Amino acid sequence: MLLGWNEAMDQNSAAAGIYEAWQRHVLADERAMLVPKAAQPYIANLSVAKSLAWLEAPDGRFGAEPLQGRDTLLARALGEAVTELSGRLGPDPVKWIWGASHHALIRHPLATVSSALAAQYDVGDLPRNGDAFTVDATGGGANQTAGGSFKIIADTSDWDATIGINNPGQSGDVRSPHYKDLYPLWAAGKYFPVFYSRRKVESVTEARVELVPEAPH
Repeated sequence: MLLGWNEAMDQNSAAAGIYEAWQRHVLADERAMLVPKAAQPYIANLSVAKSLAWLEAPDGRFGAEPLQGRDTLLARALGEAVTELSGRLGPDPVKWIWGASHHALIRHPLATVSSALAAQYDVGDLPRNGDAFTVDATGGGANQTAGGSFKIIADTSDWDATIGINNPGQSGDVRSPHYKDLYPLWAAGKYFPVFYSRRKVESVTEARVELVPEAPH
């Protein structure tokens, strides 16, 4: 599955799900092997760039036969990834899609007060494409906790062709229909038109807010 993979972190790709689990175990196994035990409490994660450099040119820390030691580590990590996925998602590799492990649940601070408030204020959780190292970075953990929430692509040759997204919606009021209406669009990596000209803006106007100063006493 990995040999036939197109290397895209697609939420519907089982190969992407296998790769991500494999990468996580490779980093953990490399850390256990290469970081001195006394330093491990202070170095929680390895740099992926550094990890790849060590794998591409393994040295004596991988053993008397560095290439063989490197290959053994990679094979062991792949086996650990398969065991993890089998235990978590079942024995069928087709079901190990990346979206089954990677999603976005937006937790509101008030959600910890009660389950009723959590149901009202929390938003999600839908599967996500990408990971911590893709252009649209969405992190490598199970739940996305970092990444772009507001994005805009402005077309300076035609401002009305501008598109954007704001997650989870354009209102902070949970009673508003716009509190979380943009979340599905954002989760799918899509955008909505951002109009600039008065004609375009008025064509989609839903409501107006007029601010009127108090009359002087």
